[in-house]
Amino acid sequence: MRVIAATVRDDLERETSPYAILGFLTVEHPSLPVPLRLVSDVIDYVWGGVTWTGMPFDFAQLSDDETAATAEIRVQNVDRRIGQALRALPDRATLRLDILTSADFDLAVEPRAEIGTALAIYSFSHVELVDVTANPVEISGSVFLRDPTQEPWPGVSATQSRLPGLYR
Repeated sequence: MRVIAATVRDDLERETSPYAILGFLTVEHPSLPVPLRLVSDVIDYVWGGVTWTGMPFDFAQLSDDETAATAEIRVQNVDRRIGQALRALPDRATLRLDILTSADFDLAVEPRAEIGTALAIYSFSHVELVDVTANPVEISGSVFLRDPTQEPWPGVSATQSRLPGLYR
């Protein structure tokens, strides 16, 4: 996290702000050849030397109460490949969401280029994507932070198929 300069914060909160809040979403899974990288705009961005595909999506902060942290995410289904890739995964994908401001980018070029080193205002990572649904309009899912205290114990059992040397 970073401390947002008072002038930038005031500009972001002002009704007629010249800046937009941008979400940079990374979807990772061992089955994906490269992570999916999306930015919540219709134009591509280059951040951290990586190109992020412009695709509108809605996001929320993770809940902060006694239960496991959760949130909902909705991505516009303008490219079928994303929905197909997510539904084809054999298990849960992990997500990272970074929130930046458009003040950190040169908006006069395409794709939008980073000015200096853009830092996230807010981010969460290592959350898992579950309950993915897709229709012609949007792809939606729930994200949650795994609570290890709710996992069965032991997580790995010493079985003959897993450890055949113990059973000789």
